Amino acid sequence: MTAPTPADAAGERTIAAAEVQIGDRLRSRDGTEMTVTRIEPFIFPGMIAFVEDSDTQWFKLPAQPDAEVTLLARG
Repeated sequence: MTAPTPADAAGERTIAAAEVQIGDRLRSRDGTEMTVTRIEPFIFPGMIAFVEDSDTQWFKLPAQPDAEVTLLARG
């Protein structure tokens, strides 16, 4: 596990992908924001995918468990 970075003024911080929980709000590298509604295995072994499946958007963000992701808010 990586230690979380200190929160900036907006409250966002970086955490390891393996620490993401359902309900967390994330920002992808391209700036897309999502609320995680499911966490599932990705098609490549050892990877996971965060999914938002809501009335407003469907989005899937693959990541390696030790990759850093931007956490905007805990769900």
